[in-house]
Amino acid sequence: MFWEKVMRVIVLLFLIHILSLLLFAQGTRELEITNIPIDELQLTGFTLRSEKAVSIKAVGGGEKVENEEYRSFMADPNNMFAFAWILNAKSRELVWRMSLNNTRSDKKSSFIRVFDDKIKIPAGEYEVYYSARIPDYTFFDDGFFSFGKLFNKLFKNKEWYEENREDWYIRIQNVDEVIDRETILKFHKALRNQAAVALTDLHDSEFRQEGFNLTKTGTFSVYALGESYRGETFDYGWIVNASTSEKIWETMPEKAEYAGGAQKNSLWRENITLPPGSYWVYFVMDDSHSPDAWNANPPYDALFYGITLTGIAGKFDPKSIEPLLKQKVQPIVEMIRLGDDEFLQEGFKLSAPMQIRIYAIGEGRKGEMFDYGWIVDLETNEKIWEMTYNRTRSAGGADKNRLVDEVITLAAGSYMVYFVTDDSHSFDNWNQAPPYNPVNWGITIYPADPKFNKDNIQKLQEDALAENIIAQIIRVSEGRIYQERFELKRDTEIRVYAIGEGDWDEMYDYGWIESADRGNKEWEMIYEKTRWAGGAKKNRKIDQIVHLPAGKYILFYNTDDSHSFNDWNADPPDDPYHYGITVYSVESD
Repeated sequence: MFWEKVMRVIVLLFLIHILSLLLFAQGTRELEITNIPIDELQLTGFTLRSEKAVSIKAVGGGEKVENEEYRSFMADPNNMFAFAWILNAKSRELVWRMSLNNTRSDKKSSFIRVFDDKIKIPAGEYEVYYSARIPDYTFFDDGFFSFGKLFNKLFKNKEWYEENREDWYIRIQNVDEVIDRETILKFHKALRNQAAVALTDLHDSEFRQEGFNLTKTGTFSVYALGESYRGETFDYGWIVNASTSEKIWETMPEKAEYAGGAQKNSLWRENITLPPGSYWVYFVMDDSHSPDAWNANPPYDALFYGITLTGIAGKFDPKSIEPLLKQKVQPIVEMIRLGDDEFLQEGFKLSAPMQIRIYAIGEGRKGEMFDYGWIVDLETNEKIWEMTYNRTRSAGGADKNRLVDEVITLAAGSYMVYFVTDDSHSFDNWNQAPPYNPVNWGITIYPADPKFNKDNIQKLQEDALAENIIAQIIRVSEGRIYQERFELKRDTEIRVYAIGEGDWDEMYDYGWIESADRGNKEWEMIYEKTRWAGGAKKNRKIDQIVHLPAGKYILFYNTDDSHSFNDWNADPPDDPYHYGITVYSVESD
């Protein structure tokens, strides 16, 4: 099986070489694309045996936008909606394109743009593309509203557009050979087969994953095209170490180059060196703008939209790579398929430090999360991780679908995982487009290392939470006074940990300790000594060491008529499981 794959790679390399020699071998010296359809990318190509000047005549469509303020991420900075361009077939680099700057207008229509000139091109193989879309109008001229443009849009759109479309074409003369679309597509297929991973031919709302094992250090070219704008990515990819789930590379928006076409089309091109190991490559699409149906001008290299990882000749051994098969890893915690107004929790205990992978999908917008999860250390009762908006990225579908996929290290100890959802947009009850992986709405935690020791992980049972507890009143309901008695055989230092509700120097849900014999109050949860408990500002907590003499005591907790465990009227605290009061023994050194 392995050597068969090696032979296939060798054969593919040979085919690519032959294709490059035969590329465009149909004997004509003039290339032409006419009868341009709408929203259907046209493709042909040519070869030059030596550097020469070729003659290009092309007619397309465009309109200058004078005021940049009225641009959008859908707009093409070159102000064209029907245009041609040329790519170098091997480097995938842009060689030439039509723009407003290198074309002239035509008397027939203000929207027609004409290119008629010669350009010098080095020897090589080239691909020629033509794209045409119904233009996205602006009703402004030099920054002012134009009734004339509005009139043309409402009453003349079809007439001028149909007439102009008949004039669109590109003709290139003085080329050595010409090739048709089908031969170029075979060449593309050979390039993909040569790659370690090629996630292309993508569709709206699609999620793709492919992996490989690498036995020797190798250097790879990462070539990715996606969608990003102003710091956010919508169609994007990333590479992770399959053994540790560490993210090796990703399509960071700040590293993106303009990929041609609409402003949102983004290109990432980088060489990376990978040590021996196993790797996963991912790519996710949102619900629009894909090779199926571009909703704006496509990128220049539209047929390679997605991510391609190719070994660099001389820095990579083709025999060192083989496919990586998916392995099912039992999750430590899995709270998924969550509906509206849910609040779930699940605990686990680690007997040794461990790296864990957190995979969560929720709802968020403009820096705020509405469906999200977090983790609390049950020894310190502190929140150690939270699904904040700046940790997330697009999960596909509606923009508010957010995804986090990261690895953290936890010390040995006990942990509680929480996830909360609001009253809308949840599994099987979406009010906008769902994410690409809707069944995982919620949070899942896995061991990051597939070779983890199962004996180091335990599900946390109720009795495991009772270590060192003297008395406890938690997960309290509304409008009640709770009490629990306890006795200290000797003078003792205790730890009091309480979470409640308070505002404006007053507590509404709070606890205290009374002496059972004397009836006097020995300790009370007062607002001035509390601090914010996470979630709504009125959530308050106290964690205090108190010295009590030997004797009998009563632990009390009072709640008002709102905002209690699993019946919150605002965001819950970080540690909702312990809403109430707990008294712990303090072990001496």
